[in-house]
Amino acid sequence: MGALVIDYDETEDQEDQGAEYLAPTTIDEALALLAEHGEDAKLVAGGQSLLVFLRNGLLQPRYLIGLKQIPELTRIEPMPDGWLTIGAMVTQHRLATNPEITVGFPALAEAAVAVASPPIRRQGTLGGNLCHADPTGDPPAALIALGAEVEIASATSASRRMPVEALFADYMETSLQPDELLVAVHVPAPGDRSGTAYLKHRLRGVDTALVGAGVGLTLAEDGSCHDVRIGLVGAGTTPLRAVNAEATLRGQAVTPETLAAAAKIASEECEPLSDTEGSEWYRREMVAVFVRRAAEIALARAQGS
Repeated sequence: MGALVIDYDETEDQEDQGAEYLAPTTIDEALALLAEHGEDAKLVAGGQSLLVFLRNGLLQPRYLIGLKQIPELTRIEPMPDGWLTIGAMVTQHRLATNPEITVGFPALAEAAVAVASPPIRRQGTLGGNLCHADPTGDPPAALIALGAEVEIASATSASRRMPVEALFADYMETSLQPDELLVAVHVPAPGDRSGTAYLKHRLRGVDTALVGAGVGLTLAEDGSCHDVRIGLVGAGTTPLRAVNAEATLRGQAVTPETLAAAAKIASEECEPLSDTEGSEWYRREMVAVFVRRAAEIALARAQGS
């Protein structure tokens, strides 16, 4: 779906950049335009990141395909199988305030409310965030912890679904083809004795994550860990799933010691980058801290606290 997040004057930018603005009203129309124009086109959701690239001359598309007029992309809809479907154009503000999400999927609401500032959250979209593929963005870690899947559509092939972590191919790159559109995110219903949480470490309120950790925890009848998923951002060139940390906790008693051990392994299996915000060493230390803290909150929620 491309680097798309915040609203702007599309007509003005179209004139500035020499791109023709197209406004489909259905998913099929959008897919047909993508198939027709291919790499000459860029999709526009909110536009925050795309707008920066356009104004700096880093991208010069011939066509901008706006997605605002497609109602199906704005839905939040429970499915008969218990999964929740979230359209790609649902804003971060809606994720942070929708009761279906705040009650049933608190980690996603916590990730959404941690995105940037209130004006950006009111315009920035879930699909744009995912397809921008910023390794320090918040929602990917929460969605990994929730076991979410993304739905990809194309005019030339059947739609497909894949785990959200498989969407991220490399730094700021996804596995989407030029004619493909991310249309929805599907989140499985929380099981009994399940809890989720997302925590973020940042220097200023509007910053992306130095480190972000999402944890989804399901307890067995005896209180041990039946299943666990751990998503990380700010810990590599892409959002990632800490599978080794999960494996050490799954089937074990959930104690402060086992949570700390899993958090330490998460810090060892990730591959954070050093930059002006924080060194690799510091980010690893923070991964261990924030995975443990998020796991403790998820555990309390799974226990009904």
